[in-house]
Amino acid sequence: VCFFGDGTTNIGAFHEAVNLAAVWRLPVVFVCENNWYMEYTPISDVIPVELPAADRASAYGLDRVVVDGNDVAAVQRVVGDAVTAARSGQGPSLVEAQTYRLKGHSVADGGAYRPAEEVAQWRERDPLLRTRAALAAAGADTAKLDEIDARTKGELADLAKQVLARPVPEPSSAWTDVWSDGSWQWRN
Repeated sequence: VCFFGDGTTNIGAFHEAVNLAAVWRLPVVFVCENNWYMEYTPISDVIPVELPAADRASAYGLDRVVVDGNDVAAVQRVVGDAVTAARSGQGPSLVEAQTYRLKGHSVADGGAYRPAEEVAQWRERDPLLRTRAALAAAGADTAKLDEIDARTKGELADLAKQVLARPVPEPSSAWTDVWSDGSWQWRN
């Protein structure tokens, strides 16, 4: 399974990978996380179709698959079906999950180019909030959900502390384990 953003669909390597996977019927599930902005630019400003992955799928002989990326159960079902198909020899799938990033593209990006109303509308569709509401509607004990939420936040805070307490890696270590034999030098 390969995850990428909507902006990636304008890069040659994306098209090459999907094309070869389709030609060779490789067991790959490509998942485009379409958050409607490639870095700082609305994806609609730079592509001639509405959906950057799904509307191009037919060019590779693949089905147009779109899922609400903020619906955890729907994503599990759609991607699960694609994985099952890949494992059974049916070749690749190209799934477009429509979602939104509530923060900027990077730490340096305040996201001022996005309308506040748009961000607020998508915030209401937050997948964690929607999943919690679905669980509560299905009869889950809300006190238990609160407990799980608090425990998870605590585990994440502890993990962050552990990571931040570790020594900074030596810059030279960036060149280790690039290849499976542990080396880093390019070879033909």
